Amino acid sequence: MEITDLSLRHSNRLVEDLISGRLNTADYFDYSITDDTVYEQRVKDLKNRTFAREELSSYLLRYHQKHFQDKEPVIRNIERLKDPESLVVVGGQQAGLLTGPLYTIHKIISILVLAEQQEAKLSVPVIPVFWVAGEDHDFAEVNHLHVSQNGVIKKKAVKTAMNEKIPVFYKNIDHEECWNFICSIFETFGETDYTMELMNSLKQTLSVSATYTEFFEHLTYEMFSDYGLVLINSSDPELRKMEAGFFQHLILKNEELSESLSAQQAFMKEAGYKPIIEADHTSANLFYHDSKGDRLLLKRTGDSVFSAEGQSFTEAELKQFAEQYPERLSNNVVTRPLMQEYLLPTLAFIAGPGEISYWAELKRVFDTAGFHMPPVVPRLNITIVERSIESDMREVSLTIDDLFSKGADKVREEWLAKMEPSQLTPEISQAKTEIERIHKNLRESAVSKDASLEPFLEKNAFFIQSQLDLLQSYVDKKIQQKHRAELDKFTRIAKSLQPNGGFQERTWNIYYYLNKYGPHFVHEIVKLRYSFNFHHKVVKI
Repeated sequence: MEITDLSLRHSNRLVEDLISGRLNTADYFDYSITDDTVYEQRVKDLKNRTFAREELSSYLLRYHQKHFQDKEPVIRNIERLKDPESLVVVGGQQAGLLTGPLYTIHKIISILVLAEQQEAKLSVPVIPVFWVAGEDHDFAEVNHLHVSQNGVIKKKAVKTAMNEKIPVFYKNIDHEECWNFICSIFETFGETDYTMELMNSLKQTLSVSATYTEFFEHLTYEMFSDYGLVLINSSDPELRKMEAGFFQHLILKNEELSESLSAQQAFMKEAGYKPIIEADHTSANLFYHDSKGDRLLLKRTGDSVFSAEGQSFTEAELKQFAEQYPERLSNNVVTRPLMQEYLLPTLAFIAGPGEISYWAELKRVFDTAGFHMPPVVPRLNITIVERSIESDMREVSLTIDDLFSKGADKVREEWLAKMEPSQLTPEISQAKTEIERIHKNLRESAVSKDASLEPFLEKNAFFIQSQLDLLQSYVDKKIQQKHRAELDKFTRIAKSLQPNGGFQERTWNIYYYLNKYGPHFVHEIVKLRYSFNFHHKVVKI
């Protein structure tokens, strides 16, 4: 494998301004990730904090031993959390089917790489942690994958009815439906020397998974446990017991936190940035889980009064509730980062482009909570170029830089124009303009003599123009037939590297590559030499 860097502009303006140095970082973040000493600064600040390390380590050990087979690197990292100097690099994602789009894998690789690099640099234990967002309840966001079928990109989803108010953590898996889904996915991949091994492994993993979140966790653990990746599930009731005290703090500071969010969002709007978080000013930024398991948003409905779909609590009652039944509460997008900061000695948070934007909205929220926001580090953006695709690009003289900067349709058009400089398109366009000018004069002259002719003349004008369109279509078809082999290469390139007009990592799934190149493909990708220089990574395989 070979890795190269590609400098691309980000479509997210705040991210582009951040990495280019145009953003006044102090207005949005507590640390500048372009500062060479950023991690030393963070270590110094964390020395003033205390964490329930023994309790956290004991909890994580119980969780992993309950759900997974012991893997020495993971157990060792959990034990290392007891070290008062230990730190974590953390990032998270929802529990997608078969791990979801590639960007989840890229995020995990980013966590592993940065943890390894900073442990070597700082000479302290740095543990990679993946935060599984099990408390999210929008199953439609994670119940599908995209595949290439009969030359077309299609979305395949698990056809299972779900109560959309229940967190994915509690959604029992339909084993038969999920297995049928997996079989349909692999059918589009085609059978290889690795297919049977992968499917047998998936079937075994599926059989020991009670929920969709468990299935995700097992697959993630199997892929990355050799690197010591520690999993933490935000919805686990046992974790809630550790969070009880901070839930009470969030309830006490609730209105201040909301005001801080509103103030930061207003500031961002004045600076020309569009906030992502949609928050009602009455939102408590906490969810209440009722006796049915539904996850209901709490709102402030009066002075120290909170309600959730007809159920009301005073502030004192809610604080007592948080102390006695913390598993009945959960965080939303605003308070989840605060809870993460409360639990973990975080050296850095690995974030996708959208996360970077919404964390920028939380600057004053962190201040109000009494925390420094950890360094928010853009995850590695990776595009995998298969050998056959690289060959196609070489044969049509296409660079990946041109593909990403101009787009697949544009580079295809430019290539075709170069190959067929005498195309009739300009002449036909000119003819249409000139004929319309002449015909318009004829229409005006005829209508001046008999107004009833106007409908016929308009229809006649349309017919003449459509005949020229037909000529254009026929010429285009003949040109495309002449260059069919090359145009098919452009189609394959675009589908592999820029599916649906976006980055590969947002559409394709890791199991396509595992099926084609073998189960060790992930390890080969992890072991490449990466640098966090904000450049897009192109991996040729």
